[in-house]
Amino acid sequence: MKYKRQGQILKIIQEQNIRTHEQLIEELHKIGFDVTQATVSRDIKELGLVKIPLPDGGSVYSSSSDIPKERDRRINMITDTVRSVEYSMNNVVIKTYPGMASAVAASVDTSMRGDFLGSIAGDDTLLIITASEEKSAQIAEKLRKLFH
Repeated sequence: MKYKRQGQILKIIQEQNIRTHEQLIEELHKIGFDVTQATVSRDIKELGLVKIPLPDGGSVYSSSSDIPKERDRRINMITDTVRSVEYSMNNVVIKTYPGMASAVAASVDTSMRGDFLGSIAGDDTLLIITASEEKSAQIAEKLRKLFH
């Protein structure tokens, strides 16, 4: 059900200018999905949707993968906020500038979703938990290449 709903969300935002959560919820209701604001918020995050500006000054939801320039801009922004990447045992620790750990976590969660068990973000630190020390070393090396 989740994947079907998320597929419909992608279809809706490609076919219409969706400006708000409420508008997206309304469109989903029209096609038979009984969703809440919380569900739609999670779907937006999981799908990596971004708001892009319109010439009239408003903004609409779009899939960031549909916008290579936007994806590159986000990667550069995130890259500039990472101060260090270290690992120990089955943990990878990413240090960021204050207030940026959640943004880095969202980026890492999206791009490396199946590579680790979970992550926790604070203000300036992201902890990634892996299945083994070997996996931690691999992830840390991959992140160092990406962020430095």
